[in-house]
Amino acid sequence: MEDRTNITLSRCSTTVLSVASATVIIITSEVNARTTQKSIWVATCWISQKMKSLVIFLAAFACSSALPDDIYNPGYLLYQREDGLIEVEDLNNATIQVYATEADMTFHFFDPSNPSRGTAIKSSQIPYILSLTGFDNRRDTLVIIHGWRNHYQSPVNDIIKNAALSNHNLNVIVVDWSPIAGSNYLTAQRAVTRVGQYVGTFLTRLESQIGLSLARTTIVGHSLGAHITGNAGAATRGRIRYLVGLDPAGPLFSERDTSNRLDPTDGQFVQVIHTNDGVLGFGINMGHADYFPNGGKTQPGCGIDVAGSCAHSRAYEYYAESLFHNFFNSRQCNSYSDFTNNICSATSSRMGGLPLQNRAGIYFLRTNSRPLYA
Repeated sequence: MEDRTNITLSRCSTTVLSVASATVIIITSEVNARTTQKSIWVATCWISQKMKSLVIFLAAFACSSALPDDIYNPGYLLYQREDGLIEVEDLNNATIQVYATEADMTFHFFDPSNPSRGTAIKSSQIPYILSLTGFDNRRDTLVIIHGWRNHYQSPVNDIIKNAALSNHNLNVIVVDWSPIAGSNYLTAQRAVTRVGQYVGTFLTRLESQIGLSLARTTIVGHSLGAHITGNAGAATRGRIRYLVGLDPAGPLFSERDTSNRLDPTDGQFVQVIHTNDGVLGFGINMGHADYFPNGGKTQPGCGIDVAGSCAHSRAYEYYAESLFHNFFNSRQCNSYSDFTNNICSATSSRMGGLPLQNRAGIYFLRTNSRPLYA
C-alpha cells in the first residue's frame, strides 16, 4: 500500500512515498541562476518511519538558493558529527562568529620516538623546538591539517599520523585550528586563507630558524583542511614539495576563484583525491594529478550515506592505507564512463603514498568496500 504526499517549498518539489514501514524521499530542485535553469540536487534515500521529522530537513537541504556566479551553495549543509549525530546547518542565514588569529593555532609535534603523545607548540616557541621536541631537520616532514568540526585528536589526524610513523622515518606536525574549525561552517570556510597563511608562516620560520627543508616537506589536508593546505603552500610561494588535498570541501567555494582554495600553483606537485563530489566535496580538477576513486562521488561500503560523511572520510582512509602499502593503481582517463568502458590511455599511476608519484593527469580507479581498500 502506497501513500503519496507532495511537499512544495521555495524552488523545490519534494515527493514523500510511504511504503510499509519505510519512507523514501525523492527530492528535486531547480534554480534559475543567470537565466540558466540548473538542476541542483536529486537525492533518494530510505529513512525509518520514526525519523519523519527529518523529512522536512532533507527537503530543505535539497532546496538550494540561487548560485551567485559559480559558487557551490547548497543552502543547507547536512553533516554528521564525530559522535554520529546528524545536524543541519543553514548556510544562507549564517553569520561569521569569530575571526582567526595566530593564537588559535597549535602545532603538535610527533616523531618515531614519540608517536602518540606529541608536544604542543605555539609559534612563540619556535626557537626552542629542537630542545622541546624530537624534531630532526635531517628527516622529511609531514604536516597534517584537519577539516571543519575536527580537532588535533580527530580520526583524520590519528589515522594518517599513525600510518606515517609506522612506515616512515618522519617528523609529523599536526595542525590544530579547532578554535575556528569548531565554529559554524561559514566562519570556518571564510578563515581558510588566514589559517593557511599562519601555517605557511610557521613553516618558513622553521626553515629560517631551525633548518626545516620545504623541499622535503609534504602537507596533507582534509576537507576545509585541503584548502588550508593550498593557502599554506601559497604563503611559502609554492616551495612545498608535495601538497595533498583529501576531498577538498565544496560548499561556498568557486571553480573560477582560486584565491582561497587549493590549486596547482600552491606547491611543487599537488595531488587531490576526490571521494564525495557534489555533497561535501568539490570534484573539479584542483591539482597536477586528480584521482577519482569509484567516480569520486560515492564510495562502496558507505550504504545510504545521507550526509556524505562516509564517502568524505574515505579520502583520508585511502591515503592512510597508501602509506602502509600503496596498491591504489589508477588509470588516466577522460571520464569515469570511459574508465568503466576501458577507454583509457596506457598511462597509469598510484594514488597517494609518500613520496608521491609525480605523474600529472586525471586518474580513475576502483576500491574495495572495506579495508584493505586497494
